[in-house]
Amino acid sequence: MRSTRLLAVLLTLAAGTATALPAAAAPARTQHLDLPAPTGRLAVGVTDLHLTDPSRPDPWSPVPAARELMVRAWYPAIAVTPRARYADDTVSGTLAGHLNGVIGGGVSPFLDRVRPHARQDAPVFGAGWPVLLYSQGRGGMRVLSTSLAEDLASHGYVVLSVDHTYDAAAVRFPDGRVVRGNRPEIPTGEQRAEELRVRVADLRTTLDQARATPRFRGRLDLTKIGALGHSMGGATAAETMRADPRFRAGLNLDGGFWDGAANHGVPGPFLLLSTAAPDYPTFTAWKANHRAWGRHFALTGASHYSATDLSLFPDISGARALLHDRPAVFTALFGDLPGPRATQINRTYTRAFFHQHLHGIPSPLLNAPSPDYPEQTLRWSHP
Repeated sequence: MRSTRLLAVLLTLAAGTATALPAAAAPARTQHLDLPAPTGRLAVGVTDLHLTDPSRPDPWSPVPAARELMVRAWYPAIAVTPRARYADDTVSGTLAGHLNGVIGGGVSPFLDRVRPHARQDAPVFGAGWPVLLYSQGRGGMRVLSTSLAEDLASHGYVVLSVDHTYDAAAVRFPDGRVVRGNRPEIPTGEQRAEELRVRVADLRTTLDQARATPRFRGRLDLTKIGALGHSMGGATAAETMRADPRFRAGLNLDGGFWDGAANHGVPGPFLLLSTAAPDYPTFTAWKANHRAWGRHFALTGASHYSATDLSLFPDISGARALLHDRPAVFTALFGDLPGPRATQINRTYTRAFFHQHLHGIPSPLLNAPSPDYPEQTLRWSHP
């Protein structure tokens, strides 16, 4: 998968050049960051769901236990509650630690100063909303899809972003437990296949249980369900569609494909949004075998993480200043395309895709290059 390969590149770039900065030398950072505003007409709510599947033993738990998940849900809301926090302190510290592992030090926790737009635990507005299941990249955490999910919710979707327990870097449960990731940094093929099976089962569990929660019972249109994800989450979206016919459309944000989708395609409309790097081998295999509607757009200037909120954080984290003399590391992390522009483009194409394939609203944007988005190249289409 691209995420594992990119991690190795980043560590190579950083090796021998990154020196931890003493606290006094850390650069000044911006005081706060408002995420890009959602573009839809609906207010957005957010809540966290704690789900347990007693039918599934957790294969990665160090002690026998049922599979437990934390899921963040964004949805059309009545805006009568305060704005939500972006993330808890555990997630903030974990992300800062990961950046320090690449940069060499100097990044303090900063997510407490990132301000989303969604209202915490706000009442759901209306009913009949399509559902999108979001799978994070390997080692990713559910909050890193916030800017995309808020925008989709403002256009009338319920977005359920899953922390894949023991895969996600850190998951805090309501009772205060923090579960850290324990998957191998460089997995074998057999380990990766198992991870993908667990991820697919996690998305199916999430759909089954979220629809029955008091907040969403009777509010969802279960004839309009999609899957999307970043990196390995994109492969998860493809395999979930292959495993479960309830999922009608899928989207891959710069992830590879696994054997099923690569060798047989996906049984429904599928969109790949990648960077402008040369095609990953499984991209070529998927294109050769996919028979349903399919498109591949490549975004010039994007990094692997431009599909996540990380691309919005170079200044608030202090990383831009810390990497001023290491442009290759900066570009690998944040890309050359400014984060707000990458976010705008990813939002626009994602929204157009699900509008077309869940609502039946055709979008010319998906069929040809657009003068409004010259950074985006259409590399492949079928039919």
